[in-house]
Amino acid sequence: MPRILMPFDESLANVAKEHLVSKGVEVRTGCGVTYVEGQDVTMQPSTPRTATAEQKAEAASKAKSEEVGALVWVAGIGARPLVKKLAKQLGQTDMRGLKVDETLKVEGTNDVYAIGDCALSGSPPTAQVAAQQGKHIGRALRDGIDSPFKYNHMGSLICLGSNNGMAQFPDSGKFNVWDAIGASNLGANANDQRGLTGLPAFVIWRSTYWTKLLSTSSRLSLASDWVKAKLHGRDVVEPVLKRAATLKAPVESFGT
Repeated sequence: MPRILMPFDESLANVAKEHLVSKGVEVRTGCGVTYVEGQDVTMQPSTPRTATAEQKAEAASKAKSEEVGALVWVAGIGARPLVKKLAKQLGQTDMRGLKVDETLKVEGTNDVYAIGDCALSGSPPTAQVAAQQGKHIGRALRDGIDSPFKYNHMGSLICLGSNNGMAQFPDSGKFNVWDAIGASNLGANANDQRGLTGLPAFVIWRSTYWTKLLSTSSRLSLASDWVKAKLHGRDVVEPVLKRAATLKAPVESFGT
């Protein structure tokens, strides 16, 4: 990817990058990890899906290896084996998920729906999309009427840590609360999107996260954890590994 946080406006992505750099993080874009062995990681310039063989060969020629102390792999999600098996049996060629039509019906089937991560609907595989798809299918089953699914993007939130966050929301224009809290205009059309950073965005992120929990006990438990961490800090456990030589047990021989 040419930059981090592609779903966000570039100005907000730059704010996140500056935040990471201020914490001592080296941000690298436009490169991908191709091989990991032991403490060595091999990286090379990333190429698009439509890259030619020559472009891939040129990127591979620029590969280099570096030694790392710890590797945290965050590579996104992939289709489950069952989803791949179903897609293959239906004659679909894209194994990332089940291709669906505008009503979320799986192509090549009758009255079989797919939503969320396992559906290739043209919408991003996010919880926000899956929640709206679930309600759409629920209404279709209740009313017995199929209708095209229309995704209504409510906005994007991210927590950057250290009481910092980012928020990007569509500006409805009906009640402009964004001006009141200092949200800036984003995008080519200044009235399309609003962006917010810092503590206000962090508060919105936490509030939204808290309200999305399903039970009162979960909300109370999370709220108490937040208060405890604020007053006493987070509980950090650093294991101390004490290694000892392994003694081989004597081998007894029983003749035949």
